[in-house]
Formats: sequence, structure tokens, C-alpha cells
Amino acid sequence: MKKKDKEAEVKRLVALVGANIRAYRKDANMTQEKLSELAEVNEKHLSAIENGREGNLSIGYIVSIALALGVSFSDLVKEGQ
Repeated sequence: MKKKDKEAEVKRLVALVGANIRAYRKDANMTQEKLSELAEVNEKHLSAIENGREGNLSIGYIVSIALALGVSFSDLVKEGQ
């Protein structure tokens, strides 16, 4: 895979995870502030994740957010949400 293609795929996946997090958060009627508190993730960092602007998205963050939302890791990373 070419570097340019890899970077595009990473951006697409980061945006996908962010959109899934936002959807589950809204379904739970939860604010970013509350989710960031429960997941122990900085609120600005959470906002960047939800908006697909965070390129350094670790598995640890995704797991923390999933646990706080009461969903699985795979729920946050799957396509076709």
C-alpha cells in the first residue's frame, strides 16, 4: 500500500470511530463533558476524536470510551453503524 493510500485509510478510520463515538454518546443522552469524565479522557481530546481530527487515537482511549458508553470496542470500530 502506498503511503498516501495508507494515510487516507487512517483518516477514514479515525473519522469512522469518531462518528461512532458521537452516535453512541448521543444515543445515551450524554454530553462530551460527562463522557470525558467517565472515560477519563480530556474533553478537548474527545471533541477532536469525535470530529476526526485526532490522528493519535490509541486503543486505550477507544477502550476507555467504550466502557464509559457501555458498548464494546468492536461497536466503536465497526463500519455501517
